[in-house]
Amino acid sequence: MALASRPLPRPHLLRLLPRLASLSTSSSSPDPRELLRIIERILHAPDPAFGAAQSREHLDHSRSATSSSSLQTLLERNAGLTTAESTSLLRRLPAACIHHRLGRLLGELAALRIQGGEIKAVLASDPDGLLAMGPGEPTCLLELLGELRCRKAVKDQVLARGALRAAVTARRRVELLHVHGLTRREALRVLATEPRVMVYPLEDVERKLDFLVNTMGFEASWLVQYPEFLGVNLDNWIIPRHNVIEHLRSIGGLGDPVEMKHYVQFSRQRFYNMFVKPYPECERIFGGTVREKRGQTMRRRLPTGLWKLFMPVKHERTEEEVKNMKIVVESLR
Repeated sequence: MALASRPLPRPHLLRLLPRLASLSTSSSSPDPRELLRIIERILHAPDPAFGAAQSREHLDHSRSATSSSSLQTLLERNAGLTTAESTSLLRRLPAACIHHRLGRLLGELAALRIQGGEIKAVLASDPDGLLAMGPGEPTCLLELLGELRCRKAVKDQVLARGALRAAVTARRRVELLHVHGLTRREALRVLATEPRVMVYPLEDVERKLDFLVNTMGFEASWLVQYPEFLGVNLDNWIIPRHNVIEHLRSIGGLGDPVEMKHYVQFSRQRFYNMFVKPYPECERIFGGTVREKRGQTMRRRLPTGLWKLFMPVKHERTEEEVKNMKIVVESLR
């Protein structure tokens, strides 16, 4: 009778009521042992919701284990990782990244015939940059790198550490330009026109963007038309010109508005003749054109004796050559 005196949960009591009612309406009195068996069977019956949750959890765990094992096999086969390295990498990554990005990324890289050693090197140096790539991004970036039209020295520097590492570097520049207001398509166009952006450090590119927007007052969208801004030296090219323009603007020396082309497309001599030469005080601001020596401002000149290098070479004439020349001249008379 101890089981009968135990309080029952409400769902179980609701299930028990119809059965008790049917027993109580019968002509014969209910058997107490039969009631105890019914109550005990109801108490020990498993909860269907709890069983379904357990089965789903077991299924998810088995799927996760299967996916992890397949990804580990892909990492060992396509990326050249050892079992310990692949296990360590999978433990560091969240499950969503494992299931939705890594397997698809490894398959795409295998289709592009990227060597396992190159994938392993990128995973060791910049795993976040590689795993952040979406579907189709490696293909798009590698096509961009293959179609670069620039000097061979620049292209060699871009691809010095492999095509995949260059693709990760290009993607970081694309995301940086996208944060500053450009679309990703426009950012890819900027990189295709000015590949030197991928050679410079990311901090240098970010510094140029900050100077362009916050100091010069231009919008980042100007880079689509003038991508050369990201390829020139900021300290030696842009800042001296900006200082000259700001000085002329403060004294009212600017007649026409200054555009981006004056900063990036004008040669040093053309910019000097237009903005610096009419104003002697700007020569000190511009720098490089004049220098100070013993308290005097002097124009730069060619080093002494340099003109001798441009003189034609004189060859010594022998007596025989002089005699032959005289014979030729006399024959022409």
